[in-house]
Amino acid sequence: MNQAFDKGNKYSVPYFWGTLGIVYNDKYIKPDEIKTWNDLWRPKYKKSIMLIDSARDIMGMALASSGQSVNTKSIPELAAAKGKLDTLMPNVKAMVADEIKTYMAQEEATLAVDYSGDAAEMISENKHLHYVVPSDGGNLWFDNIVMPKTVKNKKAAYAFLNFMSKPANAKQNAIYVGYATSNKKAVKQLPQATKNNPSWYPDDKTLSKLEVYEDLGPNWVGKYNDYFLEFKMTNR
Repeated sequence: MNQAFDKGNKYSVPYFWGTLGIVYNDKYIKPDEIKTWNDLWRPKYKKSIMLIDSARDIMGMALASSGQSVNTKSIPELAAAKGKLDTLMPNVKAMVADEIKTYMAQEEATLAVDYSGDAAEMISENKHLHYVVPSDGGNLWFDNIVMPKTVKNKKAAYAFLNFMSKPANAKQNAIYVGYATSNKKAVKQLPQATKNNPSWYPDDKTLSKLEVYEDLGPNWVGKYNDYFLEFKMTNR
């Protein structure tokens, strides 16, 4: 509640939330091998990693791995993050979008950097996949429901929002979709194995290191995109 993008929740209702993290396959990687972003740079993972094709996320991963903010407005820090990404390229198998879920489920790669929500879908397809929230920080994201001002049936829209916000319904929806619910009362009703799973409901220490992406404006977003594009183009 009360995030920078909607102070006082005047326009939005929290729906799901999650993180950016690492998916690994336990047929090839032991659980204690992957704890931080920096673990991805190990030479043993040559041509083993799939990256989500997203400038803000991958630049943010590199920044977090060096203790920098994912919202930095520092050219030296961005340049250093891009340089660090260059050294990761030998381990990168591909940079893809939504198809990353299918590729990981079919074991086309042993590691992936992706969102926790996507990871939930992969894991539902392949029991050997697991998701880790790196201990060195990164992104915290939210899905929200909003009502457009052009709504034709405002009464029904509010009824839908109220229905989805009831704890029992939010709990059932979270179990079905696999994402983390933002409804505190619904969390209490979840199975112990789910609500105590740090992959989906990280502890306060882990959460304290995560940042919500800020609206940096077109100039700085353009710089993130430029560095990421340079990374992709110069390391083919």
